[in-house]
Order: sequence, then C-alpha cells, then structure tokens
Amino acid sequence: MDQKIADYIAKNQGKYTREAIRQQLIDAGHEPAAIDATWAALYSPDPDETSVAGEGFWPRFFLFLIGLNVAVFLFVALSTGMLENLGGGGGALAGVFAVALGIGALIAWGIVAAVGPARLGRTTAMVIGGVIPIIFALLVGGSCYALASAIGPPPLPSVAGEMELEIVAPFTHQATATATCNPSRNDTGFSVYGESVGQIEGDPVFVAVDSYDMEPGNRITTITISVAGNEANARDWSTTSETRIGADAAADGSSGTVTFEGLGPGNLDPALGLEPISGTIRWSCG
Repeated sequence: MDQKIADYIAKNQGKYTREAIRQQLIDAGHEPAAIDATWAALYSPDPDETSVAGEGFWPRFFLFLIGLNVAVFLFVALSTGMLENLGGGGGALAGVFAVALGIGALIAWGIVAAVGPARLGRTTAMVIGGVIPIIFALLVGGSCYALASAIGPPPLPSVAGEMELEIVAPFTHQATATATCNPSRNDTGFSVYGESVGQIEGDPVFVAVDSYDMEPGNRITTITISVAGNEANARDWSTTSETRIGADAAADGSSGTVTFEGLGPGNLDPALGLEPISGTIRWSCG
C-alpha cells in the first residue's frame, strides 16, 4: 500500500467521488494499479468482521433479539405468577411488560439499522446488537419483576364445606351451617368462615377461624364469633391474650377442630353484660 496515495484518498474522499480521486492520482503520476490496490487495502472488510456484521447479520440479529426478549418475558411472568393472576392486575402488568420489551427491541434495531450492519465490526455489532437489548430487557424485566412480586400470585379458590359450632359456657348453643374454606399457598395458613351458624336470641351467628404463620414453625390461630343484631344488640367475641385455643387442623385448612376457652367480648357496651365464652368449632371442606 502506497502511503502517499492512502493519505490523499483519506484527505479528499469526503470532497470528491472515488473516480474523481482516482483520476486526480493518475494525473499526478501514480500508477492505476497502485491506486486500486491502496483503495482496496483501505476499505476491504476484515473477514472476521464480515462474518459478524456482513451477509446474514439481520437473521441472526432478529433471532437473538426475539429470543432474548421472549426468554426474559417468560422468566419474569412465570416466576412472579403474573400470568396466573391475570384478573388481579397480572394481565395488565404482563401487557405493559411486553410492550416495554418491544420498544426496547425496536430501539436496538433502530440503532443497528442507522449505523449500518455491513460497516460494523465484531465489537460494535456485539455491543449494539447484544449488550443494549440485554441491558434494556434486564432493566424492564427487573422493574416488572418487583411489581409482579408485590401483586403476588392469585389466592387459591375457596372450597365449600360444613361447619359445626358448639358453645358450652356461659350459655349453650349448637348448630351446623355451610362453611367456606380459603387455603393459602404453600400451606402457610388458611381461613374458614361460617355464615348463619344457628341463631342466638333470634339473630344469626357468624364464625371466622384464621390461622397463619407469624414465622416458620409459629402458627397463630384466631377466632371471631359475632351475632348480627341491631346496633344496640350487636355482640361479638374474639381472641384475646387470655384466650386458650387448641387447634387440630389439616395444613391446608380443609378440615379441623378448634377448641376455645375464654373467647373475650369485643369493645362493646359493658351494659350488655357479655362474658367470655368457651366451646368447639369443627369443619370439613371439599
């Protein structure tokens, strides 16, 4: 390669066409073969670079781009329960996530198209075609992962069953009614609700049993029994620090027996004269 010819080409290629520069060099006494050889040496792509950003670049680029974004979408959507909770906000979040990833893919494509893949080397092609989509996908995916984790998976469906309430003191009451069991995921707790479990003084009785893990190995069980009277005659009893509870229930709450002693009256008018009650609750669902 003739350095004088190379310097002349570099200085004038922005001003004149290739043919004009070639003719000027010939007029200056340079051999046409030397001119062509220098030009070829200056602008011949590296074979290694051509394999990355030359022929066949776009199919590889789109395959990588689509595969990356689909993988990120599925990972985030499945690991957070986004697709399982479509009706509880997960569907909307999945749609926003997919649109955001699509915008990132279009940005990456626009940058590569503007630069021109045929002129890119290995490093430039990998940065623009790979690193930029990866960073964008991870940023968007991380944000949606956090949001979807906050939403959480949907609750498990309720299961119908039967509940029996027996109160033995300071008065007696025994009745059976329909129950609704609400299990939690991973057997971390459950709740059971009984509606109109008999009547006390003509008013329906409602029962709720909630069991949940404060921490692994430390499950707390609470009970609420309420009588739906008028405003002046409403009564309810719930778990207090003095209540003693014995629970024998399946981990998912599908069945069980809870005994209680000293279930205290709520914050009601002391004139009602309510006393703590004791008894047993049994249920079976499914």
